[in-house]
Amino acid sequence: MLIILFLLAANIGFEHLCVDPIAHRVGMGYAQFGDGYCVSYNPAGVAYTLNPNYSACYLNYIADTHFGYLGYEHNQIGVGVRYFYGGQLKKTDEFGAEFGSFGVHFIDISVGKGFFYEDIGLGISIKGVYANIDTLFAIGAGIDIGVLYIWLEPEIQIGLAIKNVGTALKPFIESKELFPYEINVGGVKQFSNGWVGLDIVKPALMDLGARIGGGYSLVSNLDLKASYNTLLSSIRTGSNGLDFLAGLTIGVALKTNTVCIDYSYSPYFDLGGCHRISVSLGG
Repeated sequence: MLIILFLLAANIGFEHLCVDPIAHRVGMGYAQFGDGYCVSYNPAGVAYTLNPNYSACYLNYIADTHFGYLGYEHNQIGVGVRYFYGGQLKKTDEFGAEFGSFGVHFIDISVGKGFFYEDIGLGISIKGVYANIDTLFAIGAGIDIGVLYIWLEPEIQIGLAIKNVGTALKPFIESKELFPYEINVGGVKQFSNGWVGLDIVKPALMDLGARIGGGYSLVSNLDLKASYNTLLSSIRTGSNGLDFLAGLTIGVALKTNTVCIDYSYSPYFDLGGCHRISVSLGG
């Protein structure tokens, strides 16, 4: 098994699929549902989605790169579209001479279906990916699958999501790269005025990690949220006295009965910081 995992990791591409552009869940929450973002995290949550939910998100990422996300979920069907723009890069020859520039663009589309087996929510999402770098392009296809169970309804939610199981159908040149799979197990405990949660995650290219976080309602229309991701501790350089905070995400949400606006910030210190904004309508 270890040999198989090593061979898979040796040929991983489409790394943009690992980046979360959504502010609402502060980088975690594979056992959550009902907010319109299930098709991006755990498609089993779509089984619990009956009313229409619309969402739009933007992430100002490191090195002046950008992500966007549009989502729609209704009647146990979910659709999510994510876009990555890597900016304009300089073209150079083997001697370092510049001759123009080129762009980097990735887009992926996921369509998910949720359903129930007895009292367990199940879901599957099919995704297609298009990647363009200068004159080269690649096309890939894959799936996400998930399970979600509510225990002592609605206080404890337990979820499992296996994401980004796929491969290139048409590679950039010759080698067909695999998607960067992730195995996520999450739990959330709900309270009358907030929640706490824990995710255990195994990404394709990193060791086992954990995300822990929660949210608290200060007043009826204002929530504070935060999480910590142990996988991001590797970006510490020691050049900044605060870089022990690498892996932290803090956020705030303004909400009404039908509209929720979220903002979150993740400090990456020497690499910069990540600003996420999400707007969702429905529920």
